[in-house]
Amino acid sequence: MNEKEVLKTIAESLADLKDDLLKNTLRKAMKEIPLKKIIREGLGKGMEVVGTRYEHGDYFLSELIMAATLMNESMELLQPLLKHNTADKDAIGKTVIGTVEGDLHDIGKNLIGAMLESVGFKITDLGVDVTPEKFVEAVRQVKPDILCMSTLLSATMGKIEETIKKLEENGLRDTIKVLVGGRCLNDQIARDMGADSYGDDAWDAVRKARMLLS
Repeated sequence: MNEKEVLKTIAESLADLKDDLLKNTLRKAMKEIPLKKIIREGLGKGMEVVGTRYEHGDYFLSELIMAATLMNESMELLQPLLKHNTADKDAIGKTVIGTVEGDLHDIGKNLIGAMLESVGFKITDLGVDVTPEKFVEAVRQVKPDILCMSTLLSATMGKIEETIKKLEENGLRDTIKVLVGGRCLNDQIARDMGADSYGDDAWDAVRKARMLLS
């Protein structure tokens, strides 16, 4: 298979929940294809298909959990490349990350968390369905440099703005930067909600996180 075919197989095997095919293809890709392409054009594309199938009712929570497990295992398999691509392993900042209340999607969140950790951020992962109050309490306790919030559903995107307002009410907004991501968002929506930045994908989120601390 050429590079395009390998990346397509990675995406399709993740989307179709084919464990053995995915991992065997990843091992091949690790020897031949840049990490950035493997994640963006392989795993990232597969993740998009999983999310679409879930939203359309073709996949249910059980399939979503299986896909999340496969994604986590894939990232573990890629750890040698992630470490190799890390220029500075010293902690460069602390991040609290979570998916907003009402949203159970964690595939993208987990990918972004793994990428941020790989470049030196210390991660506190609150999981999914995180209430604004829980985000605020975590910010108060952890004192992170960046709060990362994820939402894949348009029905839950308002929770980002609600959380930011809660941070303001508790006198915490000025102590952190807020980075948001999710398929229903874009740069303009993020700014309108009061966020500092928007990550289009895992690689972009890492770049934006670095910029927020510069």
